[in-house]
Amino acid sequence: MTLFLGSHVRERGHRVGRLAGFELEPATLRVRRIIFSPDGDLGPQAMTRALGAIGSVHDDGEIDLQDHPPMPLPPVPDVALLSHATRVRRADHEIGRVVGVEVSAADRALTSVFGRRHRWSKRFALGRDEIDVSTAGEVRTRSRHDTRAPSA
Repeated sequence: MTLFLGSHVRERGHRVGRLAGFELEPATLRVRRIIFSPDGDLGPQAMTRALGAIGSVHDDGEIDLQDHPPMPLPPVPDVALLSHATRVRRADHEIGRVVGVEVSAADRALTSVFGRRHRWSKRFALGRDEIDVSTAGEVRTRSRHDTRAPSA
């Protein structure tokens, strides 16, 4: 499923806000929760739901949440936050900001990250094997000369 920041989020047929971000497990690249708020920004008014609470994503990007009892997620040592403020960097150059993600609904695995340089520029995608989220506030692209082992 493809989720874009700023998309409307509906619960029980009523709009409850706009998608503001994602909680991501850096070690496994699995999305834990979506974050939404009335104005689409992070802050004290933001709410979260587990990824499993998404019932459907419409063609226009609108997200419908289903009544889903809160399921405890397994504890993890670290969680990364992806939002509009998250930079996408290649080497030492900023090439854009995060605008969305593609996630496998079956296992919560991140498939790709979408970025955009400017508001009016064309969107680009980075595949799962191209990204590194070990630095807070950044999604770094791995170069072909990177000697680090890919994360599982």
